[in-house]
Amino acid sequence: MKRYFFILVLLIIFINTKSQINLVPDPGFENHTSLCAVGTIDVTQPWQNPSGGSPNYFNSCTTLQPDYSVPMNIFGFQNAHSGTGYGFFGTYVNNSSWQNYREYIQVKLIDSLIVNKKYAVKFYVSLADSSNYAVDKVGMYFSNTVISKSIYDYSPFSNYTPQIENPTGNFISNKINWTEISGIYQATGGEQYITIGNFYDDANTDTIELHDGSVTQLKESGFYIDDVSVTLINEDTLNSFTLPNAFTPNGDGKNDIFMVHGKNIKTVDGTIINRWGQKLFKWSDVNGGWDGKTEQGNEVSAGAYFYIITVTFNNEAIETKKGCVEVIR
Repeated sequence: MKRYFFILVLLIIFINTKSQINLVPDPGFENHTSLCAVGTIDVTQPWQNPSGGSPNYFNSCTTLQPDYSVPMNIFGFQNAHSGTGYGFFGTYVNNSSWQNYREYIQVKLIDSLIVNKKYAVKFYVSLADSSNYAVDKVGMYFSNTVISKSIYDYSPFSNYTPQIENPTGNFISNKINWTEISGIYQATGGEQYITIGNFYDDANTDTIELHDGSVTQLKESGFYIDDVSVTLINEDTLNSFTLPNAFTPNGDGKNDIFMVHGKNIKTVDGTIINRWGQKLFKWSDVNGGWDGKTEQGNEVSAGAYFYIITVTFNNEAIETKKGCVEVIR
């Protein structure tokens, strides 16, 4: 018995540990040669450039290439979000000679994603000082195989829709601080690569022109990027609550109580109302619910009744649901 218990504990530890592993190799762009090669993104392996654009790599370790140092470099001034390095990709150029110019960075994940599993995705960007345009279209695309273009093709990956993306209309214009882009991705299974950038052509990219007095080189928009993460979510830690749409309070021990089902629930505040707006029943016991009776103990007739239920979770998040439940007798 002790042996099986020990194996179970090890299994739980393994699952929880795996759920905390960042599947992005070199998430902070810290890898470099002993001579601290900087310049193009390809020098910080395993990150790579999948198209004809020219994304960059910066690190404070360089002494031979000060234009690619941290915090001061050819695009402006920015400290790393963590560590000593970060990447850079261009998202827009307002120049007829460079229409639809885009830059992307790409990397192969440490492990393939598992079908139907949910992953927490997060990365940080900061608009470079040289940018006098801000855009909102910055996202991450998951793929089972490499997506790529010719080294002479710098056009957008417009045939691909990023699954994680900065909200439309939320222009990323902060040049001083880092902006977090994050979301939850449910895997279709087998995804091995992530590609980051602006996946839209100029006609479908909204921009705002900045007049912040910063140093400008081109009429462009480009972002530093740091601390990219893709982490399996342990769904046992997710907040959730559900409610049945009907119940049968007939005393047979099956589906007799209309109650909340979920995870990480701290408190419940439930109210039942009839069609005339009269409050029939209230409860606050997490393990309690409505037994099909009024607070005076009278059985209600079969039919539809309305509920308002507010749940507070262990992390103090609050969720309210309003709806209708059918009493079947």
